[in-house]
Amino acid sequence: MMYLKGALALLQASSLLTKIVAAGALALALLGAYGVWHHKVYRSGYDRALSDIAAEDKRAIGSALELRQVWKHCRASGRRWIQSEGRCAS
Repeated sequence: MMYLKGALALLQASSLLTKIVAAGALALALLGAYGVWHHKVYRSGYDRALSDIAAEDKRAIGSALELRQVWKHCRASGRRWIQSEGRCAS
């Protein structure tokens, strides 16, 4: 709190140019802080989207592998796979 009072007293005693420079520095610091915060929020959303896509890809790959096993079992048993119906012929 003392630092703030000292800074305000120094600012009141300084010239207009010093006040403008101090205001500009404060605005630049606030803008920088906002930029860092915004980038973190953006990055976390980006990372979440990538993990959601990866999870969906893993599910799709797992499903395709299961269906491939059904097809391979059909072929190994000497039967014919009916592609249009997605099933093994008896």
